[in-house]
Amino acid sequence: MKRYEKESLLKNFLVFFPLLALLLILLFIELYSSKTREYKQNLFKTMHICNYTMVCSEFSYDFVAQDQTKLNELYEGNGLYSYYTIPKSEKYYMKISYSQDAYEEDIEDIKHNLGIKFIFSMILLFMIALFFTFYSLRPIRKSLQLNDEFITDILHDFNTPITSMVLNIKMIQEDKGEDPFIKRISQGLNSMMQLQNNLKCFLQHSPTQNTQLNIGDISKKSLEMMQNTYPKLRFIHEEINTLSVFSNAEILVRIFDNILSNACKYNKPNGEVKVYIKGSLVSIIDTGKGIQNVNKVMQRYYKEQERGLGLGLHIVQKLIDELNIIIHIESKIGRGTTFTLDFKHIKKG
Repeated sequence: MKRYEKESLLKNFLVFFPLLALLLILLFIELYSSKTREYKQNLFKTMHICNYTMVCSEFSYDFVAQDQTKLNELYEGNGLYSYYTIPKSEKYYMKISYSQDAYEEDIEDIKHNLGIKFIFSMILLFMIALFFTFYSLRPIRKSLQLNDEFITDILHDFNTPITSMVLNIKMIQEDKGEDPFIKRISQGLNSMMQLQNNLKCFLQHSPTQNTQLNIGDISKKSLEMMQNTYPKLRFIHEEINTLSVFSNAEILVRIFDNILSNACKYNKPNGEVKVYIKGSLVSIIDTGKGIQNVNKVMQRYYKEQERGLGLGLHIVQKLIDELNIIIHIESKIGRGTTFTLDFKHIKKG
């Protein structure tokens, strides 16, 4: 199960189960009150019968002076008791009492029996809530699965033209030697192949191969590749400290490539792109056009320019979620944008 499926499952379960649990608790509170009332009524009926038989060992009997006390009613206080008339007596009532200890023991029995039923009911409710949660997510999961399969098929169809282009680029390089234009095309094809592999890995949710990595080295290589593609921009790489993490190299390269690509693509002529590493933070700073809505820029298909498909930063969002990286974006129109990646939740080297 993928991360977003687990998140949806948890959120739906936390809606179903607490509401049903609250309903069950209210039901058992009412059931306890009903059982207690029924118990007292039965006890009072037994007292009434014992008033005539006088042979009930569970009760105690006493004679009390007549007062304003109502007869044939159940009283509670230091146990349960009731008053009855005595034939041919105008001065005394008969008081039939049920001891406090016996009363508390009976109430504890009621609580115990209801408690056992409540635990079994809660377990059953948990299973029902879990079942309905999975059941309600089935259409969504099916739709996501179909979407993933469609994208996977499209990526697979890219293999033939990309492989053909790679082979032709190698043949041209062998004939003409090193050429900066051919080198840029080759780098672009490598980026496409890398993106294709990362998307397949993400869609199939296959386990990532983690190794010990130096973030400075990865970001510097990505920066150098962008420098070859955008020779008119100024590139700066600054490390205050060494940042080493245990993570997936290919995914991290794709994250840096996509962010740096946007920083270069939407920069001003002769602008600047800077990678700054301090502590667990990596900041990618550009002097470009800026982003109008930083809250939407990571959404799928969202774009503020005519060029592009609006997928680059959305892929970044998916990949950083996969690696548990925190991202923060600050931007000012006409002055530039800063993407800050926080690696504090990734195991450090």
